[in-house]
Amino acid sequence: MKKSGFAMLTIFACIWVTGAYTQTVEELQTNYINALGGKEKINGLKSIVMETNMQAMGMELPAKIWIVYNTATRQEIEVQGQKIITFIGKDKGWSINPLTGSTEAQPLPDEAVKSAAGSLSAGGELTNYKENGYAATYEGKDTVNGAAVHKIKLSKGDVLSTIYIDAASYHLVRNTTKATVAGQEVEQTTNYSNYKKTPEGFLFAYNMVVSSPMVGEIKATITKIDVNASLDIKELENPH
Repeated sequence: MKKSGFAMLTIFACIWVTGAYTQTVEELQTNYINALGGKEKINGLKSIVMETNMQAMGMELPAKIWIVYNTATRQEIEVQGQKIITFIGKDKGWSINPLTGSTEAQPLPDEAVKSAAGSLSAGGELTNYKENGYAATYEGKDTVNGAAVHKIKLSKGDVLSTIYIDAASYHLVRNTTKATVAGQEVEQTTNYSNYKKTPEGFLFAYNMVVSSPMVGEIKATITKIDVNASLDIKELENPH
C-alpha cells in the first residue's frame, strides 16, 4: 500500500525489511482465519440474514441485513415508521431514504461502493485481501480499550482501512475506514465485541459501535442470524 518509510540503505536491506513485513501480515492473517474456524469453515459461509437492534440519536432502530458473500448486500433500517434501504453489489449500489424526501432509488457514489466492498468478504477484508486486490502493511502494536492489538493497513485505490486484531484472541476489534466521497474525505470507525458462535459453528461479533462525523454514534446488537439461507439476488436488488 503506502511506502514503508524505511531508508533504503541497500537493495538487500530493503528486500529484507519488506519481506519481514509481508510475512508478519501473512502470519496475522493465518491466525485471524484460524480464530474464525479456519479457511474451510469460512469458505462454507455463503450467505447470512441478520436482524439487529440499532440505537442512534436516542431512538431504537430495528434493522435487517442480507449478505450474499462475494456478491451483494442489502440493509433495511426502520426509522419513524419508514425504511431506509441500501443495496450494494460488487460494482454498484443505491439507496432509498424517505427521510430526505427520496422515495426512489438513488445511485451511490462509486467511492461509497468501493469502501463497503469489505463487507462482501466472508470473515472481512483480511481473509482474502490479496485476491480482492488490497495491499497490506503491518503497522505494529497498539491498544484498544486497554488490550494489546496488531494494526494492519489495507488499501485499494483511494480506499484505506486500518484494522486492529486482538493480540490474544486474534479477533477483529476495530476497523477504521477512510474514503473520498463527493470530494470529501470520510472516516468511519467500527468497534466489534461480544464474539459468539452460531449453532453451525460460525463466529460473529454480536455487538458493534459505528462512529463517524456524519452520523455520530450508532450501537448495533445482533438479535438473530440465519446462516446460508437461500437468497435471490434479484429480490435483494429490487428497490420495491
